[in-house]
Amino acid sequence: MLPLKLRILLLTAIFLSNFASMFASDSLIPKQEFGIEEGQLPEDVATFPELKTWALYQSYELEPDAPHLGLQDYICRMVPETGLPFLLEKQVVSKSTVYLYLDLTRYRPLKGSKFKPRKLNIVVNGRPKISVYVDRNQSFTNPVEIPLEPSEYPNGKIYVDLVPSHNSLGRFWGIWDAFILENRLETRD
Repeated sequence: MLPLKLRILLLTAIFLSNFASMFASDSLIPKQEFGIEEGQLPEDVATFPELKTWALYQSYELEPDAPHLGLQDYICRMVPETGLPFLLEKQVVSKSTVYLYLDLTRYRPLKGSKFKPRKLNIVVNGRPKISVYVDRNQSFTNPVEIPLEPSEYPNGKIYVDLVPSHNSLGRFWGIWDAFILENRLETRD
């Protein structure tokens, strides 16, 4: 049986995600929300307050979960050193490019922090697509955009694998949300 605080958090997250999805512009948008799931290890999932506290101890500043498409739930699925595979399904209705968006955890080093370079390789359906790189002087833009041609997902299944570089020890990387759009996201932060 789940502890009372965890049950309340879970019910609140479910309610807010359902409430927000009612106002999303398109309920048919394939998306992956990384909520609290039964059977996961405690280090598999983190909330914004937990990650923000960890970041402060590292002398980093954490960028919050973005509110794109009403998916902002402040719950993050952490990427283990071995990588994180997941599946999105997209009904093939047109022969045009679609866009995979990944809202990743992003940190900014504060003065005096030891911020070592890190890289996250993004593989889609077995093909390396892009690598996201961070160091003290550069970062990436969230959400990360990956164009996909119809030939890259012929059966509508989009297998995404997030693979940290070998020097990325621990669970530095995380993902807030993943979603696919037929058109490019208009407002980029």
